[in-house]
Amino acid sequence: MIKSSPLKRIGTVAGAFSAAVLLTITQASAATAEVERAYDVNGPADWNQWLCAGSGVGPVRACFTWDGDWIQIRDGKSDGSSAVMDWEVRDSSNNSILRYGAIFNADGAFTTRYKNKDFPETNTTLRFRACLGHWSTKLITAGTCSAWVNTTP
Repeated sequence: MIKSSPLKRIGTVAGAFSAAVLLTITQASAATAEVERAYDVNGPADWNQWLCAGSGVGPVRACFTWDGDWIQIRDGKSDGSSAVMDWEVRDSSNNSILRYGAIFNADGAFTTRYKNKDFPETNTTLRFRACLGHWSTKLITAGTCSAWVNTTP
């Protein structure tokens, strides 16, 4: 038992800090990553509704439309990597992550693939970016991602 008042305060602060770290880790790991492959060769054709990240004709482009929650991923370069959309659905009121994942176009260079998702549309923000990765390992290559794009329904 700690009898000194300064040591009691240090113990209390350390205990509170440990509890806060444990709570943060528990909340962060509550959602499981959704890692999927885009197979569809056709998707919505109305380009006015698509919002895109990455370059239009470069190595990778990832696009999203709230009209049916469709994702489009284009691999524009023969480089041995897959084009990937890295995404997060966040609660707009507190910015916490509700769902997150990555969708890979692993069908080779100069292909465009689509994936249909079902994202919540009340009080949420979808945040996504275009990256390079490898379907075989289900990993995104560090330093290859575009800037994040945010969109709300």
